[in-house]
Amino acid sequence: MYGGRLFTAVGLLRQARPSGFCPACRVLMKARDASQELAKPMVAALVVLAVTGVAWAAMVQQSRSKDGMDMGLGPLESFAATWVVMMAAMMLPSAIPVVLEFARTAERRSGWLVASGVLAATYLGLWLVFGVVCYAIYTAVRMPWPNQAVVVGLALALAGVYSVSPIKRASQTRCRELCALHGPLPFNLIRSATVAGVRYGLSCLGCSAALMVAMVLLGMSSLWWAVILGIVVLIYKFAPPLRMRYELVLSAALVALGVAYVMMA
Repeated sequence: MYGGRLFTAVGLLRQARPSGFCPACRVLMKARDASQELAKPMVAALVVLAVTGVAWAAMVQQSRSKDGMDMGLGPLESFAATWVVMMAAMMLPSAIPVVLEFARTAERRSGWLVASGVLAATYLGLWLVFGVVCYAIYTAVRMPWPNQAVVVGLALALAGVYSVSPIKRASQTRCRELCALHGPLPFNLIRSATVAGVRYGLSCLGCSAALMVAMVLLGMSSLWWAVILGIVVLIYKFAPPLRMRYELVLSAALVALGVAYVMMA
């Protein structure tokens, strides 16, 4: 009973609708409470969360293998594959609110599940493009350099400074606005999902790009740095609007991490 209340509170269960749900799910729920059904939009969000969990597991395995990628980015194909997994682990959780809202808005229309997947894939695709651009620049300037630790420390410090910049703060506000979707979706769900994924991804880039540049420089096997910067991203996305003094504290923490990295290198 208490579990049902908890699932209802978090949105996994809801009151059954007259149109019902899939027969298998209705049979499953009938054994517990015929007045409730699984909330399809929440299930879509849980699928995204499961993908994130698999990505984190893959990153843990990657960090244990120590294949030398922390000394460089490796071939483009290897980098792209590793980068997509890393973005699925670090950035995909921040897209759960927009995927959930899209699924809620579109669930009564055919193809809503595929469209929700297209939204998440488009979001990841934008981060893949960003990663490939970083790779091209990294290769063009012939990194890693002998003083790479200083470069990484500077990138972390600049990410801290960027966190209080007008561009980052405006992008953060835009992310919250886009999660609401504002009104019914256009007729073509796939096109709507693609547009929503691109718009949300661009606002996310404006919010977190400096952190991801630092992540590229830190190395693709840096699990603990991925955890730390992933937590910062979640603060950016899920924390309520912070007063400037708290933003400055977070900025100072990132600068301090950059200084600590140089000192420990």
